[in-house]
Amino acid sequence: MAIVVSSVPEARFQKFNVSWPEGWEVRYIPAPYTDEQVIEAAKDADYLLIGSVDVLSEKAIRALPNLKLIHTEGVSFDKVSIDAAAELGIPVCNNRAVNKEAVGEHCVTMMLAGVKRVAYLDRSIREKGYAATNTEFVAAGLHEIGGMTVGMIGMGAIGKEVVARLSGWNTTMVYYDPFRMTPEQEKALNVEYKDLDELFAISDIISIHVPVLPSTINMINRESMQKMKNSVLIVNNSRGEIVNNDDLVWALENDIIGGAALDTIAPEPMPDDHVLLHMSPKAEAKLTMTTHIAGRTDEAFARMLVWAKENFLRVENGEKPINVTNGVK
Repeated sequence: MAIVVSSVPEARFQKFNVSWPEGWEVRYIPAPYTDEQVIEAAKDADYLLIGSVDVLSEKAIRALPNLKLIHTEGVSFDKVSIDAAAELGIPVCNNRAVNKEAVGEHCVTMMLAGVKRVAYLDRSIREKGYAATNTEFVAAGLHEIGGMTVGMIGMGAIGKEVVARLSGWNTTMVYYDPFRMTPEQEKALNVEYKDLDELFAISDIISIHVPVLPSTINMINRESMQKMKNSVLIVNNSRGEIVNNDDLVWALENDIIGGAALDTIAPEPMPDDHVLLHMSPKAEAKLTMTTHIAGRTDEAFARMLVWAKENFLRVENGEKPINVTNGVK
């Protein structure tokens, strides 16, 4: 019999009709939790399933050396102390690419919403009226994505998904990634590699698809935005920490960039005094935000639960888990 501790609530499993193997003991702990709470709940557990934004500290991991596997619900694993787990020989797995379809769809949605200024148009109609809004936008002008250069920062599973969805839209696709694809792969996707500074300089839309790493935190900052076109749209569906909030406000207020469309904003949840909620009307008109919902479709949630359960079953059956993030074999 396996013992599983999950910070993903039981209601989620019930909603998506995902059941555990007969005979397994499953304990659910509400999040957020303290180190002491997770240690007490999982002191004899075989497996730990952690919500995408739930923290699993080094202290907690070191107190649970009997764990066979730690699994995050979604793609991200930056809230888990993976090095401590590696020292103890505990694999930490994620659901890599589980929501690539959902995030790909949402990314293109945010591109369109940003270029077409959908959120501001809707708000303006309600506040200023239809005729005044129509007059304003006809005078200002609107643009098509067709003919634009889209710069992809990061070309993992989601980046490739976005490129595929823009295929046939008459865009020029360029990308930067520390791990460059082969010429054959680039040709198949119809993308061209650029170094980061050149990508900043030539892109009309910049779409971010990188994890939170020391090298990527605040990658989009005052210095990098000054290298971009003043009409560029920055789209972030990865993690809020990639974009420096104060610098983004400065860029929007001073017309350094054309706009931003953000599904991820640090910190989460977004507090009422967040700098992005207290800009001038001019800057607000250039910003479109959603609440980190890109990958949170019902279909993606169901896959997350099923894939995590299947990974636990692999280990129970003496097999190696997939999507190991911390190098434990």
